[in-house]
Amino acid sequence: MSSFTRLARWARRMMFLTHRWLGIVLALLMAIWAISGITMMYVAFPDTSAEEQAAGLQPLDLSGCCDHVVLPGGVAIEAATVEMVDGQPALRWRGPESAGLASLGENALPTIDAAAAGRIAAGHTSRAFVPSGPPTVEQIDRDQWTVYGRFRQHQPIYKASFADERGTVLYVSGLTGQIIQDTTSHERFWNWLGAVPHWLYFTALREIQPLWYNLVVYASALGVLLSISGIYVGLIMWRKGKRWSPFRGIALWHHWTGLIFGVVTLTWVASGLFSMNPWGWFESDGPGEVIPNLEGRPLQAADVETLYKALAANPQPGVVSAEISVQEGSPWAILVRPDGSRERYSLPGLTPAPLDNAKLATLARIAKPTTRIASAELITVPDSYHYAHKDEHVVLPAYRVIYANADATRLYFDPRTGELVNFLDGPSRSYRWLHYGLHRLDFPGLRARPVWDLVTVPLLIGVSLLCVLGVWMGIRRLRRPAAGVKRGASGSAP
Repeated sequence: MSSFTRLARWARRMMFLTHRWLGIVLALLMAIWAISGITMMYVAFPDTSAEEQAAGLQPLDLSGCCDHVVLPGGVAIEAATVEMVDGQPALRWRGPESAGLASLGENALPTIDAAAAGRIAAGHTSRAFVPSGPPTVEQIDRDQWTVYGRFRQHQPIYKASFADERGTVLYVSGLTGQIIQDTTSHERFWNWLGAVPHWLYFTALREIQPLWYNLVVYASALGVLLSISGIYVGLIMWRKGKRWSPFRGIALWHHWTGLIFGVVTLTWVASGLFSMNPWGWFESDGPGEVIPNLEGRPLQAADVETLYKALAANPQPGVVSAEISVQEGSPWAILVRPDGSRERYSLPGLTPAPLDNAKLATLARIAKPTTRIASAELITVPDSYHYAHKDEHVVLPAYRVIYANADATRLYFDPRTGELVNFLDGPSRSYRWLHYGLHRLDFPGLRARPVWDLVTVPLLIGVSLLCVLGVWMGIRRLRRPAAGVKRGASGSAP
């Protein structure tokens, strides 16, 4: 026997053993990933969107305002929004390393404590959903539904639980008084069968960010190796001997489901790995200089003062939130209504200031002044990079700009406000296809429902069956005596 033949046999044996023992270790986790993915198709992890926040806000009332406003001293304000907080007009501001509230009324804002949080939550619920009784409020640092790192800046968090039919729970920021999260009993129940096991989002694990991240990355990487070795074993054993498959019983079913669903299993576990941006593979520089180019200059305290004085002098019925936006060196007001719609208004007169095509083209030029524009147009339907998945929201119409650089950078502007709402460069485009495309089957012509459901559900069921069968075979293999008899091709998988 030649050295090459011996090496080939050794490599083949190692591939068989790799698949067997990785399957014993990972099959249960991969079965959980597949089964929970079915639930995630229909129930997403709880998240409070900008539209949901706007729906619960009180209409702005700046009458008798704003003679004694005290803005934070010594802090560069990067963003500012005027809203009602606990019945009083307030300025929510954000700086490079901090955020907070400033009163715009005659009275100082009350401290955001449990009592204030209860009033804020009750008002939000009555406007956004249906009137409910007073909630039960408790102070927390985090729980299962506030494990994201972005919630930490709002600590302490006040959890307001309502005894209504929806089982509503709202989370109020102890820093700004905002509703930062909302859940219902329906979401909480199904997420324990969906996103929580799928993402390994258990509170005790998720709050230790490095441990959670590395666990997901390396488990997914091993899952890729398990899938590749399984495809290899399945193809090597296909039509071996006189039969289409040499296996019997559970091993036979595992072999056939692997041949049918092995490739999609590989693409799903690999795209799950890609979702973590492992080892910086899809690291993007982001908008970079685009944002300061569009702004023209930093936000100044005088701009903030212009906003709240304009709102006091020019009441805007039905408006629940007003943001300051600096564009091309000039301040503008972005007014938000309860349905989440946003429009640009001039300052200080607060007259509508929509953008025409010429103005949008100007924004496109100043965003990247040294880069040639390949195309720029107003789109009214989604494209391959600016679209909604399931029930998500996407800004349409949108002004799309594609630049003639190596990355073919894409910018999408909201034509109502002039705001940049989407950005893509080379790495983020790769991430879109290798994660969202492969993991969610987000491909043109396929993502629309019910086509997406009719394709994805059977695939997930098949992958789930493949992994469950692998779990059963692993249990049976572990229960076999250490000195068990080799069964070869007539028994279980090698």
